[in-house]
Amino acid sequence: MSIVFVLSHTPNPRMNKRINLLKGKYKTSLVFWNRETVDIWKMIHTDIEVKEISIKAYYTNPQKRIIPTLKFAIEAIKYLRKMNPKCIYTENVDMLAICSIYSFFNKKKPIIIYEIADLNKLIIDVPKSLVKKFLKKIIVSTEKRLCQNVNLLVLTSEKFYDFYFRDFFPKEKMLIIPNMPKLYPFSSYRPKKSGIFTVGFIGTIRYKDQMKMLIRVAQKCKVNVLFAGAGLDDEIRKISADIPYVEYYGKYEFDKEIASLYEKCNCIYCVYDADLNNVKVALPNKLYEAIYCGLPIIVAKGTYLAELAENMGVGVAVSHKEDQELEQVLNKLSTEREYYETFVEACHAHRDEINVEVYNEKLLGRVKDLAKLGASNTFEEKKVT
Repeated sequence: MSIVFVLSHTPNPRMNKRINLLKGKYKTSLVFWNRETVDIWKMIHTDIEVKEISIKAYYTNPQKRIIPTLKFAIEAIKYLRKMNPKCIYTENVDMLAICSIYSFFNKKKPIIIYEIADLNKLIIDVPKSLVKKFLKKIIVSTEKRLCQNVNLLVLTSEKFYDFYFRDFFPKEKMLIIPNMPKLYPFSSYRPKKSGIFTVGFIGTIRYKDQMKMLIRVAQKCKVNVLFAGAGLDDEIRKISADIPYVEYYGKYEFDKEIASLYEKCNCIYCVYDADLNNVKVALPNKLYEAIYCGLPIIVAKGTYLAELAENMGVGVAVSHKEDQELEQVLNKLSTEREYYETFVEACHAHRDEINVEVYNEKLLGRVKDLAKLGASNTFEEKKVT
Protein backbone atom coordinates (compact mmCIF):
# COMPACT_ATOMS: atom_id res chain seq x y z
CA MET A 1 0.00 0.00 0.00
CA SER A 2 1.20 3.54 -0.79
CA ILE A 3 0.82 6.37 1.73
CA VAL A 4 1.26 10.10 1.09
CA PHE A 5 1.61 12.56 3.96
CA VAL A 6 0.07 15.96 3.14
CA LEU A 7 1.28 18.64 5.57
CA SER A 8 1.07 22.42 5.79
CA HIS A 9 4.61 22.69 7.20
CA THR A 10 7.96 20.96 7.33
CA PRO A 11 7.33 17.77 9.34
CA ASN A 12 7.70 18.43 13.07
CA PRO A 13 9.02 15.77 15.50
CA ARG A 14 5.51 14.34 16.00
CA MET A 15 4.85 13.90 12.28
CA ASN A 16 8.38 12.62 11.74
CA LYS A 17 7.50 9.81 14.16
CA ARG A 18 4.45 8.92 12.05
CA ILE A 19 6.43 9.03 8.81
CA ASN A 20 9.27 6.93 10.22
CA LEU A 21 6.81 4.38 11.57
CA LEU A 22 4.78 3.95 8.40
CA LYS A 23 7.64 4.09 5.91
CA GLY A 24 8.98 0.96 7.55
CA LYS A 25 5.86 -0.92 6.44
CA TYR A 26 4.51 0.90 3.37
CA LYS A 27 5.69 2.85 0.35
CA THR A 28 5.61 6.36 1.79
CA SER A 29 6.01 9.83 0.31
CA LEU A 30 5.53 13.37 1.51
CA VAL A 31 4.15 16.63 0.12
CA PHE A 32 4.51 19.68 2.36
CA TRP A 33 4.09 23.42 2.24
CA ASN A 34 7.11 25.63 2.82
CA ARG A 35 5.50 28.95 3.72
CA GLU A 36 8.92 30.69 3.60
CA THR A 37 8.05 33.17 6.37
CA VAL A 38 8.97 30.83 9.26
CA ASP A 39 11.60 28.11 9.44
CA ILE A 40 10.98 26.11 12.62
CA TRP A 41 11.92 22.48 11.87
CA LYS A 42 14.69 20.83 9.88
CA MET A 43 13.80 18.52 7.00
CA ILE A 44 15.26 15.08 7.79
CA HIS A 45 13.74 12.64 5.27
CA THR A 46 16.14 11.58 2.53
CA ASP A 47 14.94 8.02 1.95
CA ILE A 48 11.40 8.76 0.70
CA GLU A 49 10.05 10.82 -2.17
CA VAL A 50 9.47 14.40 -1.00
CA LYS A 51 7.61 17.18 -2.79
CA GLU A 52 8.27 20.59 -1.24
CA ILE A 53 5.91 23.35 -2.40
CA SER A 54 7.22 26.83 -1.62
CA ILE A 55 4.53 29.50 -1.46
CA LYS A 56 4.93 32.46 0.87
CA ALA A 57 2.11 32.78 3.41
CA TYR A 58 1.29 34.10 6.89
CA TYR A 59 1.25 31.63 9.79
CA THR A 60 -0.92 33.67 12.12
CA ASN A 61 -3.54 35.26 9.84
CA PRO A 62 -5.91 32.72 8.21
CA GLN A 63 -7.65 35.38 6.12
CA LYS A 64 -4.37 36.31 4.43
CA ARG A 65 -3.64 32.63 3.81
CA ILE A 66 -6.66 32.00 1.57
CA ILE A 67 -4.99 32.69 -1.80
CA PRO A 68 -1.70 30.94 -0.89
CA THR A 69 -3.70 27.93 0.36
CA LEU A 70 -5.52 27.71 -2.98
CA LYS A 71 -2.17 27.83 -4.80
CA PHE A 72 -0.79 25.09 -2.56
CA ALA A 73 -3.96 23.02 -3.07
CA ILE A 74 -3.52 23.05 -6.85
CA GLU A 75 0.08 21.82 -6.61
CA ALA A 76 -0.66 19.27 -3.89
CA ILE A 77 -3.57 17.75 -5.85
CA LYS A 78 -1.33 17.50 -8.92
CA TYR A 79 1.15 15.53 -6.82
CA LEU A 80 -1.56 13.29 -5.37
CA ARG A 81 -2.87 12.53 -8.86
CA LYS A 82 0.65 11.56 -9.89
CA MET A 83 1.18 9.31 -6.86
CA ASN A 84 -2.39 7.93 -6.71
CA PRO A 85 -1.96 6.76 -3.09
CA LYS A 86 -4.18 4.21 -1.42
CA CYS A 87 -3.88 6.15 1.85
CA ILE A 88 -3.43 9.84 2.74
CA TYR A 89 -2.22 10.96 6.18
CA THR A 90 -2.91 14.61 6.96
CA GLU A 91 -3.64 17.10 9.73
CA ASN A 92 -5.62 20.34 10.19
CA VAL A 93 -8.81 21.27 8.39
CA ASP A 94 -7.22 23.13 5.45
CA MET A 95 -5.16 20.09 4.48
CA LEU A 96 -8.15 17.80 5.04
CA ALA A 97 -10.13 19.95 2.59
CA ILE A 98 -7.44 19.51 -0.06
CA CYS A 99 -7.33 15.74 0.47
CA SER A 100 -11.13 15.55 0.33
CA ILE A 101 -11.24 17.44 -2.97
CA TYR A 102 -8.71 15.00 -4.42
CA SER A 103 -10.75 12.07 -3.08
CA PHE A 104 -14.02 13.44 -4.52
CA PHE A 105 -12.64 13.41 -8.06
CA ASN A 106 -10.91 10.04 -7.68
CA LYS A 107 -12.87 6.89 -8.53
CA LYS A 108 -10.75 4.82 -6.15
CA LYS A 109 -11.33 6.64 -2.88
CA PRO A 110 -8.18 6.77 -0.75
CA ILE A 111 -8.16 5.95 2.94
CA ILE A 112 -7.85 9.23 4.86
CA ILE A 113 -6.17 9.42 8.26
CA TYR A 114 -6.67 12.76 10.01
CA GLU A 115 -4.51 13.78 12.97
CA ILE A 116 -5.16 16.61 15.40
CA ALA A 117 -2.57 17.82 17.93
CA ASP A 118 -4.14 21.21 18.59
CA LEU A 119 -7.69 22.53 18.28
CA ASN A 120 -7.89 25.75 16.27
CA LYS A 121 -8.74 28.68 18.56
CA LEU A 122 -11.18 29.94 15.92
CA ILE A 123 -13.13 26.72 16.51
CA ILE A 124 -13.16 26.31 20.26
CA ASP A 125 -12.72 29.79 21.72
CA VAL A 126 -15.52 32.35 21.87
CA PRO A 127 -15.08 34.76 18.92
CA LYS A 128 -14.83 38.45 19.78
CA SER A 129 -15.81 39.91 16.42
CA LEU A 130 -18.51 39.33 13.82
CA VAL A 131 -15.87 38.32 11.28
CA LYS A 132 -14.45 35.67 13.60
CA LYS A 133 -17.93 34.44 14.51
CA PHE A 134 -18.64 33.99 10.80
CA LEU A 135 -15.29 32.25 10.25
CA LYS A 136 -15.95 29.90 13.17
CA LYS A 137 -19.32 28.93 11.74
CA ILE A 138 -17.78 28.21 8.33
CA ILE A 139 -14.81 26.24 9.72
CA VAL A 140 -16.88 24.09 12.09
CA SER A 141 -19.46 23.34 9.41
CA THR A 142 -16.72 22.53 6.90
CA GLU A 143 -14.81 20.27 9.27
CA LYS A 144 -17.93 18.32 10.22
CA ARG A 145 -18.70 17.72 6.55
CA LEU A 146 -15.11 16.84 5.65
CA CYS A 147 -14.83 14.39 8.53
CA GLN A 148 -17.34 12.22 6.68
CA ASN A 149 -14.38 11.32 4.44
CA VAL A 150 -12.12 10.39 7.36
CA ASN A 151 -11.48 6.71 8.06
CA LEU A 152 -9.33 7.18 11.15
CA LEU A 153 -9.11 10.19 13.49
CA VAL A 154 -5.84 10.36 15.48
CA LEU A 155 -5.82 12.63 18.55
CA THR A 156 -2.98 13.43 20.95
CA SER A 157 -5.38 14.17 23.84
CA GLU A 158 -8.57 12.32 24.70
CA LYS A 159 -10.03 15.64 25.83
CA PHE A 160 -10.08 16.79 22.18
CA TYR A 161 -12.74 14.17 21.49
CA ASP A 162 -14.79 15.03 24.59
CA PHE A 163 -14.54 18.76 23.93
CA TYR A 164 -15.22 18.85 20.18
CA PHE A 165 -15.33 15.73 18.01
CA ARG A 166 -17.80 13.64 20.02
CA ASP A 167 -20.75 15.56 18.58
CA PHE A 168 -20.12 14.45 15.02
CA PHE A 169 -17.49 11.71 14.79
CA PRO A 170 -17.88 8.03 15.81
CA LYS A 171 -15.61 7.05 18.68
CA GLU A 172 -14.80 3.63 17.18
CA LYS A 173 -12.95 5.42 14.37
CA MET A 174 -10.81 7.44 16.78
CA LEU A 175 -7.36 6.55 18.14
CA ILE A 176 -5.52 8.32 20.96
CA ILE A 177 -1.75 8.56 20.54
CA PRO A 178 -0.20 10.67 23.33
CA ASN A 179 2.64 12.84 22.11
CA MET A 180 5.28 10.64 23.71
CA PRO A 181 8.87 10.80 22.47
CA LYS A 182 10.90 8.18 20.73
CA LEU A 183 13.20 6.88 23.43
CA TYR A 184 16.39 6.12 21.51
CA PRO A 185 17.34 9.82 21.09
CA PHE A 186 17.40 9.99 24.92
CA SER A 187 19.73 6.99 25.29
CA SER A 188 22.73 9.21 26.03
CA TYR A 189 20.84 11.48 28.45
CA ARG A 190 22.44 12.10 31.83
CA PRO A 191 20.85 14.37 34.49
CA LYS A 192 22.50 17.70 35.18
CA LYS A 193 24.63 17.48 38.34
CA SER A 194 26.20 20.92 38.72
CA GLY A 195 26.04 24.53 37.68
CA ILE A 196 23.38 27.21 38.06
CA PHE A 197 19.79 25.96 38.31
CA THR A 198 18.32 26.15 34.79
CA VAL A 199 14.69 26.21 33.67
CA GLY A 200 14.26 24.82 30.17
CA PHE A 201 11.64 25.52 27.54
CA ILE A 202 12.21 23.08 24.67
CA GLY A 203 9.94 23.18 21.63
CA THR A 204 8.15 25.64 19.37
CA ILE A 205 8.20 29.03 21.10
CA ARG A 206 4.65 30.36 21.37
CA TYR A 207 2.61 32.09 24.09
CA LYS A 208 5.07 34.94 24.38
CA ASP A 209 3.50 36.50 27.47
CA GLN A 210 4.25 33.32 29.42
CA MET A 211 7.82 33.23 28.02
CA LYS A 212 8.34 36.83 29.14
CA MET A 213 6.97 35.94 32.57
CA LEU A 214 9.60 33.21 32.87
CA ILE A 215 12.37 35.64 31.94
CA ARG A 216 11.20 38.18 34.55
CA VAL A 217 10.82 35.65 37.33
CA ALA A 218 14.11 33.89 36.59
CA GLN A 219 15.97 37.11 37.29
CA LYS A 220 14.28 37.45 40.69
CA CYS A 221 15.06 33.82 41.55
CA LYS A 222 18.65 34.01 40.28
CA VAL A 223 18.21 31.01 37.97
CA ASN A 224 19.06 30.56 34.31
CA VAL A 225 16.69 30.02 31.38
CA LEU A 226 17.18 27.92 28.24
CA PHE A 227 14.98 28.42 25.19
CA ALA A 228 15.52 25.69 22.60
CA GLY A 229 13.39 25.83 19.47
CA ALA A 230 12.26 28.43 16.98
CA GLY A 231 9.28 30.75 17.20
CA LEU A 232 6.80 32.21 14.75
CA ASP A 233 8.72 35.48 15.08
CA ASP A 234 12.01 36.69 16.58
CA GLU A 235 10.70 38.60 19.61
CA ILE A 236 11.85 36.17 22.33
CA ARG A 237 15.18 35.64 20.59
CA LYS A 238 15.78 39.40 20.45
CA ILE A 239 14.80 39.86 24.10
CA SER A 240 17.08 36.99 25.15
CA ALA A 241 20.10 38.37 23.28
CA ASP A 242 20.69 41.10 25.87
CA ILE A 243 20.08 38.99 28.99
CA PRO A 244 23.10 37.13 30.42
CA TYR A 245 21.08 34.52 32.32
CA VAL A 246 19.04 33.50 29.25
CA GLU A 247 20.35 31.17 26.52
CA TYR A 248 18.43 31.12 23.25
CA TYR A 249 19.60 27.94 21.51
CA GLY A 250 17.23 28.20 18.55
CA LYS A 251 16.25 25.48 16.11
CA TYR A 252 17.48 21.95 16.82
CA GLU A 253 17.35 18.48 15.32
CA PHE A 254 15.40 16.27 17.71
CA ASP A 255 17.12 12.92 17.20
CA LYS A 256 20.64 14.35 17.43
CA GLU A 257 20.28 17.11 20.00
CA ILE A 258 17.34 16.48 22.32
CA ALA A 259 19.32 14.54 24.96
CA SER A 260 22.03 17.20 25.25
CA LEU A 261 19.38 19.94 25.54
CA TYR A 262 17.61 18.21 28.41
CA GLU A 263 20.99 17.69 30.09
CA LYS A 264 21.23 21.48 30.41
CA CYS A 265 18.00 21.65 32.46
CA ASN A 266 17.00 21.18 36.10
CA CYS A 267 13.29 21.57 35.40
CA ILE A 268 10.98 22.06 32.44
CA TYR A 269 8.68 25.02 31.84
CA CYS A 270 5.36 24.37 30.13
CA VAL A 271 3.16 27.29 31.13
CA TYR A 272 0.89 28.35 28.27
CA ASP A 273 -2.04 30.76 27.99
CA ALA A 274 -4.73 28.85 29.89
CA ASP A 275 -7.41 31.33 28.82
CA LEU A 276 -7.39 29.45 25.50
CA ASN A 277 -9.53 26.32 25.35
CA ASN A 278 -6.97 24.38 23.32
CA VAL A 279 -4.40 24.93 26.07
CA LYS A 280 -6.92 23.68 28.63
CA VAL A 281 -7.26 20.29 26.91
CA ALA A 282 -3.97 19.70 25.02
CA LEU A 283 -1.17 17.41 26.22
CA PRO A 284 2.24 18.68 25.04
CA ASN A 285 5.16 16.33 24.47
CA LYS A 286 7.06 18.13 27.24
CA LEU A 287 5.06 16.23 29.88
CA TYR A 288 6.34 12.87 28.70
CA GLU A 289 9.87 14.07 27.97
CA ALA A 290 10.18 15.64 31.43
CA ILE A 291 8.95 12.45 33.12
CA TYR A 292 11.36 10.28 31.15
CA CYS A 293 14.28 12.57 32.03
CA GLY A 294 13.27 12.81 35.70
CA LEU A 295 12.76 16.57 35.62
CA PRO A 296 9.98 18.48 37.44
CA ILE A 297 7.59 20.22 35.07
CA ILE A 298 5.91 23.58 35.71
CA VAL A 299 2.50 23.91 34.04
CA ALA A 300 -0.47 26.26 33.91
CA LYS A 301 -3.34 25.97 36.36
CA GLY A 302 -6.77 25.05 35.05
CA THR A 303 -5.53 22.66 32.35
CA TYR A 304 -5.76 18.93 31.70
CA LEU A 305 -1.97 18.95 31.69
CA ALA A 306 -1.98 20.33 35.25
CA GLU A 307 -4.47 17.68 36.34
CA LEU A 308 -2.24 14.87 35.08
CA ALA A 309 1.05 16.37 36.27
CA GLU A 310 -0.20 17.00 39.79
CA ASN A 311 -2.03 13.67 40.07
CA MET A 312 1.18 11.85 39.13
CA GLY A 313 3.24 14.14 41.35
CA VAL A 314 5.64 15.01 38.54
CA GLY A 315 4.94 18.72 38.38
CA VAL A 316 3.35 21.79 39.87
CA ALA A 317 0.76 24.19 38.44
CA VAL A 318 1.01 27.98 38.62
CA SER A 319 -0.94 30.96 37.35
CA HIS A 320 -0.25 31.76 33.70
CA LYS A 321 -0.75 35.48 34.39
CA GLU A 322 0.73 36.32 37.77
CA ASP A 323 4.46 36.20 38.53
CA GLN A 324 4.16 35.44 42.25
CA GLU A 325 3.26 31.74 42.10
CA LEU A 326 5.97 30.98 39.55
CA GLU A 327 8.49 32.86 41.69
CA GLN A 328 7.55 30.82 44.77
CA VAL A 329 7.83 27.52 42.88
CA LEU A 330 11.16 28.35 41.26
CA ASN A 331 12.61 29.48 44.58
CA LYS A 332 11.57 26.19 46.21
CA LEU A 333 12.75 24.00 43.35
CA SER A 334 16.12 25.72 43.15
CA THR A 335 16.86 25.91 46.89
CA GLU A 336 14.99 23.07 48.65
CA ARG A 337 16.54 19.77 47.64
CA GLU A 338 13.99 17.58 49.42
CA TYR A 339 11.11 19.37 47.68
CA TYR A 340 12.83 19.01 44.31
CA GLU A 341 13.50 15.29 44.81
CA THR A 342 9.82 14.50 45.42
CA PHE A 343 9.15 15.35 41.77
CA VAL A 344 12.19 13.45 40.54
CA GLU A 345 11.07 10.33 42.41
CA ALA A 346 7.55 10.63 40.99
CA CYS A 347 8.99 10.92 37.49
CA HIS A 348 11.00 7.74 38.04
CA ALA A 349 7.87 5.96 39.30
CA HIS A 350 6.03 6.79 36.04
CA ARG A 351 8.97 6.42 33.66
CA ASP A 352 7.95 2.98 32.40
CA GLU A 353 4.63 4.43 31.25
CA ILE A 354 6.46 6.45 28.59
CA ASN A 355 6.34 3.84 25.87
CA VAL A 356 5.28 5.16 22.49
CA GLU A 357 5.75 1.71 20.92
CA VAL A 358 2.47 0.56 22.48
CA TYR A 359 0.64 3.28 20.59
CA ASN A 360 2.69 2.76 17.42
CA GLU A 361 1.51 -0.84 17.33
CA LYS A 362 -2.08 0.32 17.70
CA LEU A 363 -1.67 2.72 14.77
CA LEU A 364 -0.04 0.06 12.60
CA GLY A 365 -2.87 -2.31 13.44
CA ARG A 366 -5.53 0.22 12.49
CA VAL A 367 -3.76 1.08 9.22
CA LYS A 368 -3.44 -2.62 8.39
CA ASP A 369 -7.17 -3.15 9.00
CA LEU A 370 -8.05 -0.14 6.86
CA ALA A 371 -5.82 -1.38 4.06
CA LYS A 372 -7.80 -4.63 4.01
CA LEU A 373 -11.18 -2.91 4.09
CA GLY A 374 -10.32 0.00 1.80
CA ALA A 375 -12.00 3.39 1.83
CA SER A 376 -15.43 1.78 1.71
CA ASN A 377 -15.19 1.75 5.50
CA THR A 378 -16.48 5.32 5.66
CA PHE A 379 -18.25 7.54 8.15
CA GLU A 380 -21.49 7.20 6.22
CA GLU A 381 -21.80 3.52 7.12
CA LYS A 382 -22.40 4.41 10.75
CA LYS A 383 -23.73 7.85 11.60
CA VAL A 384 -23.28 9.26 15.08
CA THR A 385 -26.49 9.17 17.06
